[in-house]
Amino acid sequence: MKARTAVVMSVGLSLTATAAAMYYERRLRPSFARWGATEDELATPMPGDDKVADPQWAVTYGITIEAARSEVWPWLVQLGLGRAGFYSYDVLERRLGLDVHSVELVVPELQGLAVGDAIPFGAFELPVVEIEPERMLLLEAEDETTGVASFCFELHEDPEGTTRLLFRGRARFAEWDVESATKSVAGLRQLPIVLAFEPGSFVMFRRMLLGIRERAERAHVEGLAAMTAPDGWWAERVAARDAAAPEAHAVAVADAAAPTPDPAPATA
Repeated sequence: MKARTAVVMSVGLSLTATAAAMYYERRLRPSFARWGATEDELATPMPGDDKVADPQWAVTYGITIEAARSEVWPWLVQLGLGRAGFYSYDVLERRLGLDVHSVELVVPELQGLAVGDAIPFGAFELPVVEIEPERMLLLEAEDETTGVASFCFELHEDPEGTTRLLFRGRARFAEWDVESATKSVAGLRQLPIVLAFEPGSFVMFRRMLLGIRERAERAHVEGLAAMTAPDGWWAERVAARDAAAPEAHAVAVADAAAPTPDPAPATA
């Protein structure tokens, strides 16, 4: 009887998980892949598409900004860990172990981004493979352990003076079988990875684009000069960050080495 109950429960859990995976694939996943993008933008090729010809993760996001391209570009090129941050949810990123502190100013020292430079995104870096000032930024990376990825940002200015910012991200991960996770019982073990990465990346990238818009539109009103960091500001910030790094590392090591407290004795 117990064996029969176990089989019934196992089949029930498998069917429930399969149904959840199908619902995610058909209903939720498409919305994570195209926030703010028009049908034409989704269908239009962008630089980097050929780098990941058969992506497991592919998104196109779009946002309209009430500012000129020249007022949007400075915020875009200073993105990155250890740079100006990601204009996203810093608290969440710090909980993931990333020392992210998004800035509210244009940093002159970070404006000279060029081909061959790399923008750190957490545990990996994306080298700049193509850049057209105030027009396009393409980042690509390939690693045998991690996989291959491309991030492309494009700026299109409308006749009215507004700017359309498009982001396209594509990736194929070396050890991530998305197709199996969402389409077969055998791949359900991958589902937690899918459910964590795709919605999580959507939330963070969406907030990043909104953060760029907020800063660019404020610069449009106040003027870029008023929102540009003064001489020495960035050097002081880097020095303060470097000085705090050993202390933060020591705290993390101490926390990791601290013994786990014994469980409280049970009470009657």
